[in-house]
Amino acid sequence: MAAIYFIRHGQASFNSDNYDKLSPTGIKQAHALGTALKQRGVQFDAVYAGSMVRHAETAEGCLTAMGCDLDPVIIDGFNEYDHEEVLFKHRPEFSNKLNLAEYLAQHPNPHKAFQAEFELALHRWRGGDYDHEYDETWQHFNQRCVNALNQVRNNRNAKSIAVFSSGGPISVVTGHCLDLNDAHIAELSWSIMNCSITSLLYNKDKITLRYFNDFSHFEYGEDKSLLTYR
Repeated sequence: MAAIYFIRHGQASFNSDNYDKLSPTGIKQAHALGTALKQRGVQFDAVYAGSMVRHAETAEGCLTAMGCDLDPVIIDGFNEYDHEEVLFKHRPEFSNKLNLAEYLAQHPNPHKAFQAEFELALHRWRGGDYDHEYDETWQHFNQRCVNALNQVRNNRNAKSIAVFSSGGPISVVTGHCLDLNDAHIAELSWSIMNCSITSLLYNKDKITLRYFNDFSHFEYGEDKSLLTYR
């Protein structure tokens, strides 16, 4: 069977003017991941990525550290959903970042407060009652991720494939393999660490989960600052 290694991007630049860019920590994570994969003896004979900047920067750092000179094939289906649209449709006032910052500052744990609001926003998006308000519905997002996965599976020549993507698509393809419902798929995404690996095995007849959210290359490393969720 062939193996697909889904790699979540490194830490993005949260709370900055350009979220879609790796933070300094994210750049370190990408290089550390590539070094760990090289030490494990992993070699890729095909590489794919979403079209986001954080996907490209993660792929560049990881592949350089591995000594892999393959250029990623871009598949837009592996892009993350628009998290800002999802949040702003739930709380329109948060489209003004000052309002969001003031709201979070009122809470003793701003990260927990943001998480609570974002979970409510995701529930609204998944529910389907407000599909007409979104540029991309939850169902469409799921289908494009599965379509992207099937596009990779059509590569009959590769036996070890890397896909650089985001937490949302990785949770969808994992849920697709395990036949999970929407709520469980959404729950998976909260646990996916930056630059973690989720591996699938497949042949022409079936696809199965090999392992999920492996971040042991950071967990057992000396620099614990590389253990991040977002």
